[in-house]
Amino acid sequence: MKSPRHLGLMMIISGATLWGLSGPMIQWLFNYTELSSTDFLVIRLLLAGMFILCSLLFTKQNIFEIWKYPRHWIQLLIFAIVGMLGAQYAFIETVHISNAVTATLFQFLGPVLITIYIAIQHKKLPSFMQVIAISAALTGTYFLITNGSIENIVLSKQAILFGILTAVGFAFYTLHPASLIKQWGTSIIVGWGMLLGGISLFLYNQEFHFRYVANTLTMSTFSMLILVIISGTLSFLLYIGSLKYLSATETSILSSIEPLVAAIVSIIWLNESFGAYQLLGGIFIIVAVVFLTMPEKSSNRTHVRKEETLSA
Repeated sequence: MKSPRHLGLMMIISGATLWGLSGPMIQWLFNYTELSSTDFLVIRLLLAGMFILCSLLFTKQNIFEIWKYPRHWIQLLIFAIVGMLGAQYAFIETVHISNAVTATLFQFLGPVLITIYIAIQHKKLPSFMQVIAISAALTGTYFLITNGSIENIVLSKQAILFGILTAVGFAFYTLHPASLIKQWGTSIIVGWGMLLGGISLFLYNQEFHFRYVANTLTMSTFSMLILVIISGTLSFLLYIGSLKYLSATETSILSSIEPLVAAIVSIIWLNESFGAYQLLGGIFIIVAVVFLTMPEKSSNRTHVRKEETLSA
């Protein structure tokens, strides 16, 4: 039999790989359908949220207890609309405007923003390792946007804007629900966050109609849509499961294969091309995140919460 550690390694690598695959799969959907970012996000959030909550009900967990406490469900609503929906929308829109790899790399700037925020909040200068990581992340972002030449910016203003919003959004939904997750558990908070975010976007987007979406999908694009939802949900479940067998540092470092998987799949499958400096920028950002997982346990816990919510 495989040891628990081997099982944990298989789970985190599988989960990170699935999340890395989901970005190019979403990009393929946008290439071959007329789905908008909001159309896709309504479907994804509603189905994934219902799946997680129904799974919890099946295991006889009380998913409705949180609604007895006004202070908690108000925080939950803020998390669902501003955090979950905001970050997911920015990520999907970045994929739509640019590509999956760019969106994934901007997402990985989240821990860097969290480190800066915590340093300001505690009025404490970052450690030497954190300064190196922040510098590496900023350098990587510069290369990603400019491909080494400030005169020839390779990303549009919209892509840069939504990319930055992606990083800010993921940092927010990592920090904001910390007390809720501690009280109620990750699965309940993320499940309700996705369902409520999907309902909010559905009510806001008056142009969304399930019949229209169904008519625009072919058998192949519908199959891909289902695969994207399943892969994202499985990625979340595998990541959560791996935490039983591995340390926070190990899971954080191993999850850094996400952008690498996204890059390889995008180049081979979608024929995406990236400049040498853009690829170098991606490496800088990944290295920065790895550095941030090493020096302090607080950074590890923060990154873990980020991954739990992303992989849903």
